[in-house]
Amino acid sequence: MTSTTGNRPTRMPRQPGWYIPWLFVAFFGVVIAVNGVMLHFAFSSWTGVETEGHFMKGLNYNDDLAGARAQAERGWKVDTEFTSTEPRKALVALTLHDKFGNLLKDATVTISLIRPTSQGHDLSMELPYLGEGRYAAPVEVALEGQWDLRVVIQHATGDYQSQKRVWVQ
Repeated sequence: MTSTTGNRPTRMPRQPGWYIPWLFVAFFGVVIAVNGVMLHFAFSSWTGVETEGHFMKGLNYNDDLAGARAQAERGWKVDTEFTSTEPRKALVALTLHDKFGNLLKDATVTISLIRPTSQGHDLSMELPYLGEGRYAAPVEVALEGQWDLRVVIQHATGDYQSQKRVWVQ
């Protein structure tokens, strides 16, 4: 509203708190902008890695628990060594003993190096027996960083599985 004093119009003073609706608009504008940025990063960084056969793995969960109990009862001592020697290269070595301390030979030892954050770089191999209960081999991976080392041992007296996170320089 304006009023006139003489020939010149004058402006009425603003009401107290006139800016409060604009604060609401600014607040929701910031919230929408931040959500937009978070959506962008969520969709652009998703690798698509998911569990394969998740339904069947869920159905077989009790079998997995029974296998873990049987593995614990066997009491094998498996010393796993992972030594990163050069960039993207490492040495994987396992020494196997039964619960009485006897060396386990004639086993099939398979390792898998699995990249937890992306697909297409995984590596699986069988480790040769070197004597004295020791199985070892050098490995070379495609990328540096964290990997999951999965060990599967099959022997006439039973089997063994383990997994641990390793770092490749």
